[in-house]
Amino acid sequence: MVQSRLTGGQVYDKTDPKSIMMHASRLTGHTLRDFIETGEVVIGGTDTKGYLGQIVERGYFLIENNNSPLPDFQEAGIELKVTPMKGSSKAGYVSKERLVLGIIDYDDVPERGFGIFEDKDSHILIVFYLWEEGSDILDYTFLKVVDWEPSPDEWRIFREDFAVIEGYIMRGEAHLLSERHTKFLAACTKGMGHGKDMRSQPFSDLPAKQRALSLKASFMTALFKSHPDINEALVDDADYQSMICGEWRAGESFEEHILSYYRPFEGMTCEEIETRLGLDLNPDSKQYYSTLALAMAGVVGKKHAKEFEEAGILMKVVRTYLNGRPKESMSFPYIRFDEMAEQDWTESDFYGQLDHEFFTPVFAFTEEDWKVQSKKDLVFKGAFFWMIPDEDFEVIKGVWEDTKAKVLAEDFDHFVTISDKRISHIRPHARNKEDVAHYRGKEVRKVSFWLNDLYIQEMIRRNLGRGIPPAPPSRHQDPS
Repeated sequence: MVQSRLTGGQVYDKTDPKSIMMHASRLTGHTLRDFIETGEVVIGGTDTKGYLGQIVERGYFLIENNNSPLPDFQEAGIELKVTPMKGSSKAGYVSKERLVLGIIDYDDVPERGFGIFEDKDSHILIVFYLWEEGSDILDYTFLKVVDWEPSPDEWRIFREDFAVIEGYIMRGEAHLLSERHTKFLAACTKGMGHGKDMRSQPFSDLPAKQRALSLKASFMTALFKSHPDINEALVDDADYQSMICGEWRAGESFEEHILSYYRPFEGMTCEEIETRLGLDLNPDSKQYYSTLALAMAGVVGKKHAKEFEEAGILMKVVRTYLNGRPKESMSFPYIRFDEMAEQDWTESDFYGQLDHEFFTPVFAFTEEDWKVQSKKDLVFKGAFFWMIPDEDFEVIKGVWEDTKAKVLAEDFDHFVTISDKRISHIRPHARNKEDVAHYRGKEVRKVSFWLNDLYIQEMIRRNLGRGIPPAPPSRHQDPS
């Protein structure tokens, strides 16, 4: 038996899963400084910025930092990861970043395939800590330690995600990879950026950005909320539940499986759907349509679907008039001008809000005078998954860059409007006149990005079709 004795006298066996978990359980609620003061952790030097994970590995678990393709606790088959959360116990914790698993060696993929993930990351001991701006990393509190192994449904989606990543590499298209192509498991960029981390790829002479396998931040947030600390019994207090139930046929993708729940309701009014499901929802609720849409997939009494939360899939309900045009454009959170002024496009809030897969249930008015119709009279037309095409991202990028330039110039009166027909536009997004944003110490009108209603109409037509008329052509170029 391989034993490791800490300075404080604690003994644990790095080959025994039970011993590892007992040792890990002591972290919850403490800081590294607590263990340094007792002499159980000894660190060298004073510059510890950015190395908390390494200190936990070497100082607490006595594991030498390495780039091995095998788990950190090799004999026990357990990988160790340390990851930050932000927020508060009152407002709720969210993952500060994706969990990076390891650099992808493109040349290794043809031979190892899914083993790149499976061999190292099929059982992870995850140490969550609370990141606090301005605090010394030795004073970060360990919030929770989770013993995590993927569920059968998660395994299936991981395999599906890896197949997407592998497909790009095998086609010689690693340079076209994007995190939004997958749900849970992502190929994130890793390195200094600006063209300094390019790698060769098989089957193509074009260099590709260095990327790493990672678990998306949305997945990590859901995992944190749904899994207990290893000191606690499981308590089901999460405000979401799984959509997956019944038979998931071989060869059926996640999207196909989820959409199979919705097809039986197509053509029914909301009231008929409620009757079918045995519900009596409050039509005055602002969440009426989203609540009904979730209930159609079996998520009742919860605000969110587990798989959507984990994959970062955003549900955006759309209501359409008789002519197929959406009742409104699609809104996004208000712009934080101070942060925007410091951001580049690919690191911007708006890029992060768009770089997702969307799920859109569509409900249609059936009368010209739509104002006389109650919510329960609308007809469910169908639902679909979609992502913004790369060429449209370029148009939206131009809108974002125009907006940033005007923010820097403190020109808040000449943002891109919907009449410019550039896919996205800027509109006010405030509850009242007192609901304002701030920039450089000044109060300014609160605004947000919106996707144009005609653009959403075109997405509906492409995905649902069935008599929905095409939107008028948009001017998909920068007017400059």
